[in-house]
Amino acid sequence: MTRRPLTVAAAAAAVTLVLSACGGSDPEPAPSSAPSRAAAPTTSPSPSEPADGDGPLYVALGDSLAAGYQPGGSELRDSAYPALAANRLEGDGVDLRLENLGCSGETTTSLLEGGKCDFAEGTQIEQAEKVLADAKGEVGLVTIDIGGNDLLACVRGGASIDTACVDKGVATVRKNLPTILDRLTAAAGGDVPVLVIGYYNPWVAAKAIDQPIQGVEEAAEGYAALSAAIEKAAKGAGARFVGLDEAFATNDTTPTTIGGRTVPENAARVCTLTNLCTARDIHFSDEGAATVARVVAQAATEAGVTG
Repeated sequence: MTRRPLTVAAAAAAVTLVLSACGGSDPEPAPSSAPSRAAAPTTSPSPSEPADGDGPLYVALGDSLAAGYQPGGSELRDSAYPALAANRLEGDGVDLRLENLGCSGETTTSLLEGGKCDFAEGTQIEQAEKVLADAKGEVGLVTIDIGGNDLLACVRGGASIDTACVDKGVATVRKNLPTILDRLTAAAGGDVPVLVIGYYNPWVAAKAIDQPIQGVEEAAEGYAALSAAIEKAAKGAGARFVGLDEAFATNDTTPTTIGGRTVPENAARVCTLTNLCTARDIHFSDEGAATVARVVAQAATEAGVTG
């Protein structure tokens, strides 16, 4: 299989920046020989208002992935995965009104305590609780992605991973996420599907291009621990975990040609579904947002969201 070109230097620099979805403050800068990446905004624009329509309400929570963050610092919420998932469901006869509360840079701590984005109710979780209370009986779906930014600061100097920091970040997610999801599922009500979106592992790309970063193996283990923590918290709260490992071919090491270089399929998939290998940014490419939207829409249908 042949994929779009892979800029090896850009990919090598990019994968040092984040473990998962980034936003907010950046880690220490990468070496000057690599092109710089625009910092994500510390605050997002006001969350989007519900789309017009008479259908059930879809409330999306999360970080920069939900907000539609793009290289250069913009947010394209109309093409973020929540909007695209709503469009797919509409094509299947499920007319949902979307209110996207996603906040670039949000962590599990800031989602509970505030400080990243301005919400009328103070924090993202409080805003969600208010929105869900006001729409009681009219809510069809809730989704959330959160936890990746808890590990953001674990890259040191663009050349090493602070494994103790990774462990601490995962521990923070283990502590905070059950509280977040318990509050969210309680506010949504027992009949409303709550989908908890997992993350993807960018470190497979680092290994594929032989990037000289200390701690890459440990970072990959940290990704696995993060994913396990999110899945456990989702199940504990009675929510549905929606993993991205299949979409990102996390465990598929079949040789694939990309940009004249042979890499494992999982590395090629990261380069295709994110902007990492073309714009030095880990956020979803257009194809990535569409792919995740398909996964979310399918999970929503399986959870009983119908017209």
